[in-house]
Amino acid sequence: MQPSRPPSSVSPLIVLCVDDEAAGLLVRKTLLETAGHLVLSALNADQALQMFTANQVDIVVSDHLLRGITGTEMARAMKLAKPEVPILLLSGVVDFPPGIEHIDKFINKTDGPEKLLHAIAELTNEKPPITSTTPFLIKNRSPVSPEEGDQDAATLAHEINNPVDSVLNLLYLVDQEAGLTNTGHGYLALAREEVSRIGHIAKTALNQHRGDERRQHADVTQLLCSVIELYKSRLESQGISVENRACLGAHLAVYANPLRQLFSNLLLNAADALPNGGRLYARVSNACEWSGQHRRGLRVTIADNGCGITPENLQKMFKASFTTKGDRGSGLGLLLVMKVVRRHNGSLHVRSSTEVGHSGTVFSVFLPDEPVHASNSPIGH
Repeated sequence: MQPSRPPSSVSPLIVLCVDDEAAGLLVRKTLLETAGHLVLSALNADQALQMFTANQVDIVVSDHLLRGITGTEMARAMKLAKPEVPILLLSGVVDFPPGIEHIDKFINKTDGPEKLLHAIAELTNEKPPITSTTPFLIKNRSPVSPEEGDQDAATLAHEINNPVDSVLNLLYLVDQEAGLTNTGHGYLALAREEVSRIGHIAKTALNQHRGDERRQHADVTQLLCSVIELYKSRLESQGISVENRACLGAHLAVYANPLRQLFSNLLLNAADALPNGGRLYARVSNACEWSGQHRRGLRVTIADNGCGITPENLQKMFKASFTTKGDRGSGLGLLLVMKVVRRHNGSLHVRSSTEVGHSGTVFSVFLPDEPVHASNSPIGH
């Protein structure tokens, strides 16, 4: 079986692409061919191993969970035959799978097509020399196995991220089409942001289900900026300007993924309050707790000059399933925010005004700088 040929102006790689989902395989094959590569495609490990043995292959790009076998098990057989060929593994789950000593790189499907293409270029430009038949070992990385009780959650994340991966690749391909207007490119950028958000939510939900994420010292300013950057196109399309102020050295021991989700929910709530455009203000500052123990830490402020929240709704906003967005809202966003703040043993304050000419809402999250195992504290508003 000969691979499809890209435009003659491109000096191609021969890529063996493996996935047991025909739709996902076709989309990834099209993506790689559009990038100028020759593609051999296989729907199962047996077919892939036959092609790998019979053809010159520059790199293997494979899904991890194949029918009856894992990508890492297939990689082991491939490395015994041709240890010089790099193997890039894609997965919809969060953890590094067992057996990654037989692969050269592991990325999540929701990382997007740009990261996939970059990883292929990186691996093929840095091929290890053929010095023996010993399988190539990945550098300094220990395999992590999901606990048996987490298998259902891992499977769910995988099933969500498979179509997310295909949609991200399709949106990337559409964006390359000639004749697309600037408006069309803008719509595509928004669609890619929203699809990426789905994958991020699935990844965060799996981490929270497992409960094994540890606090790590992180730059809270950078976490906030990364979320603002994710929604940059959406905010600009709504005519929303963002004023972002941050202090230097805003490092704290935090749960990074849940904190990103907190920032995401607060930013999207602020955007919803500005349907006709407006200003959004984000700030990270060194601070002292306003009451109680007067602990030191960081205060994250997210504010808007939108329509504001009525006093009646302020009293209900943290109740389960309460929403002012009708069918568009689930009422879970602020419950998640509250859960994340409590997990950090912090506090949350909300101020809002509906007065014409002075309307807007301010969310202020205090994150204390204290030992990891501190007890929870109540949230006020």
